[in-house]
Amino acid sequence: MTNFSKNLLWITIIVLVIGGFALLRNNRSSESTKVRIGVVTVPHVSLVKIAFDKGFFREEGVEVETKEFTAGKFALQALIGGSLELTTVAELPVVLATINGEKLSVVSVINETVGGIPMILRKDGDTFDPKTYFSKKRKIATTIGAGVEFFTAEFFKKYEIPASQYEIVGMKPEDIPIVFANGDVDGIAIFEPFTSFAIQKAGEDKVFNIKDSDLYSEIMILVGKENWVLQNEKTIEKVLRALKKAETFSRDNPKESIEIVSSLTKLDEETLNGIWGTFTKQLGLNNSLISTMEREAQWAKDTGKVPKETATPNFRDMIFEMSLKKVSPFAVEL
Repeated sequence: MTNFSKNLLWITIIVLVIGGFALLRNNRSSESTKVRIGVVTVPHVSLVKIAFDKGFFREEGVEVETKEFTAGKFALQALIGGSLELTTVAELPVVLATINGEKLSVVSVINETVGGIPMILRKDGDTFDPKTYFSKKRKIATTIGAGVEFFTAEFFKKYEIPASQYEIVGMKPEDIPIVFANGDVDGIAIFEPFTSFAIQKAGEDKVFNIKDSDLYSEIMILVGKENWVLQNEKTIEKVLRALKKAETFSRDNPKESIEIVSSLTKLDEETLNGIWGTFTKQLGLNNSLISTMEREAQWAKDTGKVPKETATPNFRDMIFEMSLKKVSPFAVEL
């Protein structure tokens, strides 16, 4: 080989190596460092609010913009529409969207409500007996397409109340406390803070607060579009590290955490303090999430929300656990 050929070979190798490094650097830098996250104005998303207010996202090198929504299904619509990269949402809207063909990925659970959702009913008598109470037809307000709708179905199934004895009235979460206080409906099934707002407006001594720990417990998750999640694994890892810091902060500083969440939910700190223990406020991924989603998919078929012949998705396939495994390995139990 001549000296010219040797020099040409080395030049070619150097060019290829430099080009490879440049390509690798460009691939890495192609990940988004700016993330728009949908935040539902409920205590269930406390980790996101705390991480934002305490600067944990910035510490992890990701610039987060939060956008507030009164219900997860509205936030999910914004995500699907392209105005968000990630959103907080209960699992039911994700199930319904997935059955209808949307490609979504769950990156972590961020909260589960301990002890279930309450059914709030206007008092009729001194004690609540389901058969007696629903011996006449009652109007129950809830938010259609949210986890509370599934809870409502589970409630009537448990107490064996026939569909002829109740009417479901679909409403926005923020409207439910007002119509309940005005006497336009007999009962409500809604998540916090709207449950507390409704009880405060109607009067605690004038309602039955029925809570069953063996009924549906809402799971709040962090979700993104499948393609974006697959292309931004490092960014998701940074987001989850920030949320892990918020998890620790929430556990070690409950008073300040409640102050932060109060500014999001507009709940007074005394009320928040009373319900604070009902929220797990922890990252995680486990099989109970998958089994809940499977139950909801079957319910959607049984109630005609989707055709009975619709194929049930493999919900395990939409769980993106790689980033959480790096941040908190023991939080993943799949």
